[in-house]
Amino acid sequence: MTAEEEAKQLDSVTDRVQETELDESRSNQALSALNSAKSGSAAAASISVKKEDVDVIVAELEVTEDEAAAALRDVAAEGGNLADALRRLVTS
Repeated sequence: MTAEEEAKQLDSVTDRVQETELDESRSNQALSALNSAKSGSAAAASISVKKEDVDVIVAELEVTEDEAAAALRDVAAEGGNLADALRRLVTS
């Protein structure tokens, strides 16, 4: 096998790995979009959250106030609290 053929085979293997990574990132983006749509439900949107709780989440984690408020609303709809919202954001 010549060096040119070996290089061509190596490129074809590398291309497959890159395609897989792209597909995985696209699927993760799609799942994130679905979760965002789920968290934007009318029931969760009607729940008010404390500004102090939002500030704690923003200070502890690198998320926006909107993301923190959405997480608090989601867990409050399920009967959760600030600690549950922090856990959800850390594990998601």
